[in-house]
Amino acid sequence: MKLRTLIAAGVIAVLPSVAFAADPILAFGFVVKDEIKAKVSAVDEKSRTITLVGPAGNWLVLKAGPEMQNFPQVKAGDTVTAAMERITEISVVHANNGTPVPADVQTLDTTPKGAKPGVIVTDRREIAATITKIDAATRTVTLQGPLGNSVDIQAPKDADGFAKLGVGDHVIFRQLTVAGIADTGKK
Repeated sequence: MKLRTLIAAGVIAVLPSVAFAADPILAFGFVVKDEIKAKVSAVDEKSRTITLVGPAGNWLVLKAGPEMQNFPQVKAGDTVTAAMERITEISVVHANNGTPVPADVQTLDTTPKGAKPGVIVTDRREIAATITKIDAATRTVTLQGPLGNSVDIQAPKDADGFAKLGVGDHVIFRQLTVAGIADTGKK
């Protein structure tokens, strides 16, 4: 099965949990997709780590947990395909609309034993936040969560609704990220 198909299935499976806030003043969302091919430059069986080198020469070391039962099949020189799809939704709400309990749920699915190595990771986040800064030139909003932590979110140029956001707006921020990596085995 193709990696894109697996990621699409993961998005569809958790999409119903990414629901809009009750009576939002404004709501908009956007999707960011990315896919790269990388080479496995090293495999350390003892520490269960895989070192990947991307097309620009950048590298990443991944730790394969015990749930990745096909780890022994990964070899230096293999080509892997990594794909990511991130769905972001920002809903401006009334300040007294109630604060949702922050959520951060992750799931991990691996290929069956004996199949080519692969993994799909799903991460779903939801927080109530306040917009503390907007940079129109870079289309970046800074959100401050209930514990005082801040995060910058960059919206693509085609994300409608960005221009209507304002500093001080109370928002519900939801983000669903589905990422997958599959070993094609090609040298």
